[in-house]
Amino acid sequence: MIQHIGNKLQVEIDAGGEKIEKITFPNVIEEPSEEKVLELGEIMRGLSVEGSELYGVVLTSQSRYTK
Repeated sequence: MIQHIGNKLQVEIDAGGEKIEKITFPNVIEEPSEEKVLELGEIMRGLSVEGSELYGVVLTSQSRYTK
């Protein structure tokens, strides 16, 4: 049996530093559209320091398999 546990999004922002900033959103809807995922990324970029760029967004889906 497959049990869906959840999805999370991780927005990655390049703020010009050594590391990419990562902002995590747990418990997002199942199968979000590419348009909406990138829109969230752009919103977070706009809230970051001036000159920041959206590096990408990672969608992680977790499922549990049991007998």
